[in-house]
Amino acid sequence: MRVKSVLALRKQLQRERQHVLWLLRHLPHSRQLNTARTRVAQLFVLEGLVGSAAVPEAHAATKKSDAEAPLSL
Repeated sequence: MRVKSVLALRKQLQRERQHVLWLLRHLPHSRQLNTARTRVAQLFVLEGLVGSAAVPEAHAATKKSDAEAPLSL
């Protein structure tokens, strides 16, 4: 996923969290609060999936030749 998309997702998650906090203060027993909490949970999971896919693994081979090179002692 592109960097702009990841940043937009994180920004949206931050906005949704602020909205949930506002709803907790002003409308603690509303259906809208339950919906907002569900949306935050979905965005959190999506952000976790995207974040882990966007970060390259530390042990991944950098070149094709590195991956195919025989091990020698």
